[in-house]
Amino acid sequence: MRIADFKSNGTNVSLKSLLLIAFVLICSFKSFAQLSDLHYLPPLKQAGVAFSTQIMYLSTPETTPFDVNVYKGTSTTIFTTISNVSNATPRTYTLLTGGDNDITLLTAANCGSVQSNSGLRFESTGGQKFYVNWRGSSTNQASSLTSKGRAALGTAFKWGGIPNKGTNPSAILNASLGIMASEDNTEVTIFGYDPNCTFRNATGPNGITNDLITINLNKGQTYVLEAVIPGGSQDHANRAGWLGASISSTKNIAVNIGEMHFQPSIIDNQDCGIDQIIPENTLGKKYIFVRGKGIDNTEFPVVIATQNGTNIYVNGSATPLATINNGDYYVIPSTYYSQSSTTAPVPGANMLVTTSKEVYAFQSIAGDVSTATVDINFIAPVNCLLSNTVDNIPAITDMAGRPVTGGITIIASTALSNSNIVFKHNNGTQIPTATLDSVQRSVAGTSEWKTFFLSGLTGNVSLSATGPIAVGFFGATGSTGASGYFSGFETIPTIEVNYSQGNGCLPNTTLT
Repeated sequence: MRIADFKSNGTNVSLKSLLLIAFVLICSFKSFAQLSDLHYLPPLKQAGVAFSTQIMYLSTPETTPFDVNVYKGTSTTIFTTISNVSNATPRTYTLLTGGDNDITLLTAANCGSVQSNSGLRFESTGGQKFYVNWRGSSTNQASSLTSKGRAALGTAFKWGGIPNKGTNPSAILNASLGIMASEDNTEVTIFGYDPNCTFRNATGPNGITNDLITINLNKGQTYVLEAVIPGGSQDHANRAGWLGASISSTKNIAVNIGEMHFQPSIIDNQDCGIDQIIPENTLGKKYIFVRGKGIDNTEFPVVIATQNGTNIYVNGSATPLATINNGDYYVIPSTYYSQSSTTAPVPGANMLVTTSKEVYAFQSIAGDVSTATVDINFIAPVNCLLSNTVDNIPAITDMAGRPVTGGITIIASTALSNSNIVFKHNNGTQIPTATLDSVQRSVAGTSEWKTFFLSGLTGNVSLSATGPIAVGFFGATGSTGASGYFSGFETIPTIEVNYSQGNGCLPNTTLT
């Protein structure tokens, strides 16, 4: 976006006003974050059997069917083709080996070393844009990752997630980081973690003890780190010492994070969380969190700073709740949600979090009151660039073969009338405006946003509106919980203004 040859012509126009005009013009453009013609899916590492079944769900707003080619690792030969993807016919691809297949989940032997035959790349044959949602499940666990497409690529990231606090000695816990290069001759450096952290090197769970890790990757090559967490070891550095570590590269990479399994508080139960993150230069400073169906010890936000002196404010307070430095994290207590409970779920309660500098924001969320239904969501900042469409989230009650109760959370601009939010499920059944009215919640500290929470949904879910919205989904059954986030992650606008004539002072300057 450029302000081309704007001349003041003697009018007393402030630079601030010009920037405001430019920002409003930018915000009028449509943008679709996770919709992309290209998706990278680096592998991760599970502990035990978190996933025994893995299915890729592809959906799109495109009405004309198209094919998506899938490539594995560095290979330029098509691994598989997913045919006839369209809005009316979302498609799935099931990995025949749903556990440690050395494609999406590495065996121990391949952790801590560069791999050429792991990770997946999805490309549409004609440049059409589509979603890729990776869902995995087993008898007792499940999780979901929505690829961020081209928005995932960058050169500076923070290792994100939730502190792993459980003390059950029989728990199987870890934290995993997966990296995939998009170009040849990419040097990646991982640093800033607790020096007492250790990482898996093949069959040695503590084989990597370096305080700084440097690797070199070519296009399509991958690298996975696993921090193994001994069950019952409350003070082990691997519980959270990796959280906030820096991942820096000389060329664009994609980064996945996962905890398979994790315990967000001192509880006996465990579940899984996976997601894909975006680079530091596309983060924001304003976030809204919406609770799932969990209780306080499973429902809370985690903020990670990318710069020193980052103030964290909650629900419009002018007093910082905390101040953290680059690479530090802060767990915001559940009591700051608009409703809080240690015994019964309060689904749909919300919280506004603003920061003085850009941060990563993660959410521990649960699909049910059971502490075995937790998951991790990577949350997008709210801003006027949020998409006005999510079309669609496929098969919301199917979590890689496990049936779950389906639900969504919505964040919407208050400038939107609820009648202008078209919300469909069950493959086309529209939710009445009166239903949205009945579940709408205001957000303390801002008059710009409102939230909604709806459950009991089935089939494919789609939303469209005349303004910005953000949509997450969740599901649970028994001891299984899963969630995902289908909106946001657009680049925060940066406006550069130069003067081509004059001395830089208005009104006698031409701005470009």
